[in-house]
Amino acid sequence: MSEDWERQFVVARSGLAPALVLVGGWSGEGIAHGEPVTAALDVRAVLQGTSIEVQERVGDHEDVCYYRFDASTGQLRVLHLMAPAIVNEYAVEPSLDGLVWVTPPSAPAVVWSYDPLGDVLTSEVYWPDQRIPEVRIRYRRRPG
Repeated sequence: MSEDWERQFVVARSGLAPALVLVGGWSGEGIAHGEPVTAALDVRAVLQGTSIEVQERVGDHEDVCYYRFDASTGQLRVLHLMAPAIVNEYAVEPSLDGLVWVTPPSAPAVVWSYDPLGDVLTSEVYWPDQRIPEVRIRYRRRPG
């Protein structure tokens, strides 16, 4: 039993690896729904490093997400909570430079990209049939 438990920890942590770039404190600026906004992103590993908790504030809007690796499906997943009491869960696919939420055709797509040279994290939200993001925030890591 103990070996199986330890194996589950290894699988959960290794499957979560693509999302680890998010961990840290970030400050951002960008455009949301045509208006300039400031943003903050606070990300930490939780549950013994098997999940990542993300708290994002864009203007006066707040989201909370939990990333985890689902060993039963072999997928990285995100549980997305936002006001007013909306909860969704999506698969997440690693991309060449970040993460893409796999959302249904009627839901907005979320794309995270990371530039390690500038230590810049970019979040973009695309509504279906849009080529220009409805939300685009460029985050820089906060010192400390």
